[in-house]
Amino acid sequence: MVSEPKRRSTPAGTPVTTFRLRVPPSPSDPAVVGCSIPVVLLGASDPSIVEGSEVEVEGALTERRWEARGGTRKNHFEILARMARVL
Repeated sequence: MVSEPKRRSTPAGTPVTTFRLRVPPSPSDPAVVGCSIPVVLLGASDPSIVEGSEVEVEGALTERRWEARGGTRKNHFEILARMARVL
């Protein structure tokens, strides 16, 4: 299920849709504890993706790392999606 999608365009005019994908815990597999991960979809997106939709996402899990003020190391995971569609 997804959070409310935010749609915008890059300065070059490429459409970008971002939303958080919520993965519930699995009752049959206690190792799957559930999570929420940001998804970045470049290009045209399905306008039927709305908050609460169940979606299929294809893409790459990416990690960004940086050093914050004070020398603290930070990281951020997201899915850079090639495709997202409502199930």
